[in-house]
Amino acid sequence: MAAFSVLPTDYLATQPGSSEMTLQNLIDTQDRLAEEAREVLPYSFDECTYSKGYLRQSVWSCLDCGEKGVCYGCSISCHSDHRLVELWTKRSFQCDCPTSAMCPSEGPSKRRCSLNPPEQQPQAPNDRNHYGQTFSGKFCRCGRDYDPETEIEAMVTCIACEDWFHESCLNLQPRPEPREDVDDDEDEESDCLIPSDSYDGLICAECAKLHPLLAERSGTDGWMIIEPHDKEGEWKVVGKKMAGSKRANEEDCGSDPKRARVEDAPAESDHPTVVSAPPVEADGVVPTETAEAVAPVPAAARKGAGDIFLAHGIREELKAQLDAATAAALPFPLEDEEIYEPPKDEDKVETLEEVTERVVSTLPRVQAIEALHGYQAMKDKLKVMLAAHAQSGEAVSREDIEGFFEELRQAKK
Repeated sequence: MAAFSVLPTDYLATQPGSSEMTLQNLIDTQDRLAEEAREVLPYSFDECTYSKGYLRQSVWSCLDCGEKGVCYGCSISCHSDHRLVELWTKRSFQCDCPTSAMCPSEGPSKRRCSLNPPEQQPQAPNDRNHYGQTFSGKFCRCGRDYDPETEIEAMVTCIACEDWFHESCLNLQPRPEPREDVDDDEDEESDCLIPSDSYDGLICAECAKLHPLLAERSGTDGWMIIEPHDKEGEWKVVGKKMAGSKRANEEDCGSDPKRARVEDAPAESDHPTVVSAPPVEADGVVPTETAEAVAPVPAAARKGAGDIFLAHGIREELKAQLDAATAAALPFPLEDEEIYEPPKDEDKVETLEEVTERVVSTLPRVQAIEALHGYQAMKDKLKVMLAAHAQSGEAVSREDIEGFFEELRQAKK
């Protein structure tokens, strides 16, 4: 899909009244804005994924349409003026946009997915989609809102439900103190109780209850859990995998893709120590930095939150150990599934004439003729005005542009 970008309508109004601006300045500014738009929205958004069925794909929840999920294309083409919550990837999810599950206040009959034929809508609701609290904008077991502009704590995704959890709510480190004007470049990650590069994936406590195998292996070699230490207010890792070479604890603790944010972390000591931290509370506030590995304890005696951190290689071991039926019954995949990505947007940028032709082609014949005449008249007069400035060597000022359009408005009266 070709892209077309124009300067914001209030761009000239934001410039000082006495400032001069050449045509090249305007072109350079527009090119810069177009490039920024391509970086933020790299994919084509003229496709709805509904027809592709249930996919692992990036999903946005539309708070104005019944807190249902929409694909990348629909989030831009159909819901760009709505309140959206980015959920990142969801497994086995089908876009809700062309279905009757979308319930805006004005009624579903008045809103249709613009990327699907009207005669094929509305489709029946997607009964295999799963909707959790994240669809209402609440993340983690603490139920906090996520604001990427103010959030200072990294989050980790569960490889089963693909929900996101704060590191402090997973007992990985203390919750950072709230502060204003956070600079991401200066916001370094504290030492993690289990560094993110030392485990393959998180299984949250709720998902860990979904299969007896997880309860059996929780706290054993490579199935790490975090529990209270013998000393009050201290924490320890149970089930740390010690076989083979010691993992790179001195490397960047935030370099793993399962983290919501990536930051540099200070190096860990070669001899981790138990650090004091408040005991886990109902709201999930927990914490500590590093801890020693100890022998597993009986499941009945465990007092941790129940989250499991799988060491690298555990899923490969399970593939070799389990039959197909048992592996399929696990709440998490033994292999990472491919994430569907829309086609990359082409680098071509439409000219003003191409955009005009495309828009006019959708109008009734009489309106199309009037629009073309009006556009041509404006273009001819603009050329005359710019040519006059070019001949005299004068720059085009804000007043020149505003005066030009004021003349056009007066001519129409």
